[in-house]
Amino acid sequence: MITVTPEHYGGLQRFASALLAATLFLLSADLAFLFVAGYKIKLGYFLVLAAWLTAPVTMFAALRAAAPRVPRSSWLPLLPLAIAVATSANPRDSIAWTLWLGFDLFTIATVYSFLKAHRFSGGQVRRSVVWALAAIALFGVVQFVAIYGFGRIVFQPQSHFGVYRINGVSGWPHFLNIFAFLLLPIVLVQRRLRWPSALLLPLLMFVLAQSTAKTGWVLFVALGALLLLLDREVFRRAYLVFLLPVTVLALLVPVPMHTGDAPAVSAGEKISRFSADLDVSETTTSGADRVLINAMGLQVWLRHPWFGVGPRAYDEYVLTRFDQELPTANKFDANGSINTRNENVWIELAAETGILFTLAFAFVLCRALWVPRRKFANRLHLGAWMALVLYFVVSAQLSQSGLLTMVYAVFGIYFYARDLPATTAASADAATIVPRDEAAAG
Repeated sequence: MITVTPEHYGGLQRFASALLAATLFLLSADLAFLFVAGYKIKLGYFLVLAAWLTAPVTMFAALRAAAPRVPRSSWLPLLPLAIAVATSANPRDSIAWTLWLGFDLFTIATVYSFLKAHRFSGGQVRRSVVWALAAIALFGVVQFVAIYGFGRIVFQPQSHFGVYRINGVSGWPHFLNIFAFLLLPIVLVQRRLRWPSALLLPLLMFVLAQSTAKTGWVLFVALGALLLLLDREVFRRAYLVFLLPVTVLALLVPVPMHTGDAPAVSAGEKISRFSADLDVSETTTSGADRVLINAMGLQVWLRHPWFGVGPRAYDEYVLTRFDQELPTANKFDANGSINTRNENVWIELAAETGILFTLAFAFVLCRALWVPRRKFANRLHLGAWMALVLYFVVSAQLSQSGLLTMVYAVFGIYFYARDLPATTAASADAATIVPRDEAAAG
């Protein structure tokens, strides 16, 4: 018989914490991937699967125990989705999208059962999140130093207005901000920031400031508004007194030119350039581009209101049937190129899956995030809730992908935190010792 001692369990707990941190980081790393059968597969997806190797019996038991609590209304989106796929302009990609939605739901179940099986405390989850954010920030700093210190272009940065925008390994700069703000609230809502967090946050905000993503500016303001509404003590201590000054200082850092012979771009000039890019009256700005793209998406939805043109079939529809069905509609973006995407998750869902699936999905989402009288179970529950609200209310209006697996990983944390008692979530970070008979059963 194998005896699981506290020392052995402590080692397993540390491994589980490291695996959670690595999974969250790699789910944010769009540039760390493999091509499988023509599809881009992030390395983080493999870690989602690997989590089941750590305690499969206990994880399955945790899911089986939680299954009766899943409301029947969660099945509402299935019928309209099935019809949308059946009538799709591109059945192959629609089926692939549906399978990926299934994987995202599997990710919720995996993260929830993984945390349950390894009995994470709220502090242990936060530590893993801190390490994931630290890795995101580290790769951003490495990219900044490589470009502006050594003139070496790494991690495929985006060049805009003569400035290389920092994105680390998260792909586009606005995705860097979306991924960061999915984790940042979990760290920031602590009553007292511990020293790893206090060191991490200035580094992270510097990287986000150098990304110059407008999405990040909106998310930063929205985060402050949520804290002001839900926890004024944290808003004052962590956001107003700490995070806001740190962010302002990060914005004030001039951006050197990577060529070395051109003057640095001042903070004021940098802010002016990228703020002007939001001007919708100028036909070539990013703001005007989003207006054109979203107006086109709405017209496609109005032409196919009930079941859309098919999940992930928008591009095929634009290239084949758009001109015939919408001959007077604009299909060009601000650069004069044919547009084959959306820049708003909700418009994307409406145009591709129709109003019935979109409303059903929104209903299930609102029910999952509904917290009566804003009585959150603990700090971790509050932080995960804020992260998800920031994504679906803010990020989703400015981005194009309704399937970001990291969002669903945070959902797994959210559901787990909801089950934690307040005392457990706020307790010291010491690992919970599993009794020998329970550990052996797992």
